[in-house]
Amino acid sequence: MCRIGKGHDGKRRGPCCLVRWLPALIILGALVWSYHVLVYQICIRKVSNYLTTGLLLFFYHLLLLMFLWTWLRCIFVAPVGIPDQWKISAEDVDRLKRNDGAEGAARVLSYAARNLPIATCTSDGLVRYCKTCWIIKPDRAHHCRNCHMCVLKMDHHCPWIVNCVHFHNFKYFILFLFYAEVYCFYLFCVMIYDLYLISGFELTSLKMQHSWNILQYLVCIIFNIFTLIMYAVSLLNVSRNRTTMESAYDTYFFDGGKNKNGFNLGCFANFRELYGNKWYLWPFPIFSSRGDGLSFPIDHDRLKEVRADNQRKDIAPNRAQIYKENVARILGIHQPTFNDE
Repeated sequence: MCRIGKGHDGKRRGPCCLVRWLPALIILGALVWSYHVLVYQICIRKVSNYLTTGLLLFFYHLLLLMFLWTWLRCIFVAPVGIPDQWKISAEDVDRLKRNDGAEGAARVLSYAARNLPIATCTSDGLVRYCKTCWIIKPDRAHHCRNCHMCVLKMDHHCPWIVNCVHFHNFKYFILFLFYAEVYCFYLFCVMIYDLYLISGFELTSLKMQHSWNILQYLVCIIFNIFTLIMYAVSLLNVSRNRTTMESAYDTYFFDGGKNKNGFNLGCFANFRELYGNKWYLWPFPIFSSRGDGLSFPIDHDRLKEVRADNQRKDIAPNRAQIYKENVARILGIHQPTFNDE
């Protein structure tokens, strides 16, 4: 979550942080508006049947509860700090700052990461590290300039939750989008019922006094389209076990090179990675994801396929490949030859 305080450069970021709450206030205003429309304008003023009113209000408040629960969990579950064993020692930091070239940096970083479970690297085959936090980056971790820290399995910094979408709230964010879409769709269905109460679906009977109702219907449709697109894109990424960062930028592996599908274990297994083994916890914003956020299972078959393609394209090794081989050898990452297969 966005914090008021000082960043690594010592500058205070309070006012900027307060501005970042504006998108969350927009969501809060939309909730107040939708509550007024459904509860007061439709259920209390127009629906005369008590059973219908009770059912509409029950399901509405159930969806509202789940939406608020997931939203607040997304906001207040802050990124977890990366353990101290991932920090680069002061001596190694000095060596990296001296800028002895790529080969010198490769030696320093390889030694610093020798006991760490990492599989990804830079495009040059170097161990990934953060020049702000001075740590070895775990796989899928990135530095967030808004949170002023390196974030485990960072998806993106979302203004709607004033927080990063990261390993420990990733499930909550997907559920937040799901309940947001169901909430908007339910509101739209109730507004269709409101249209029936007003005109009996006879559009010719609509009058100027109903213009505000029509405008509300249009706003509801826009919200539905917006939330549906966000949820569909996020669900597609989950099905491929990719973050937004990994969809936008290439991921490089020591064992396999550039590969967007290195973490793709198959659609069902990918969902199990996010939602966990306890199916009864899937609908609720209760942490149940697999793993610790520091290392992740890899589909080695997909890496082999890409590695074979790269080997066919590039017969002679280049400088980046030599770096990868040297670093992989130091880290103990086995790269089998294809002649054995």
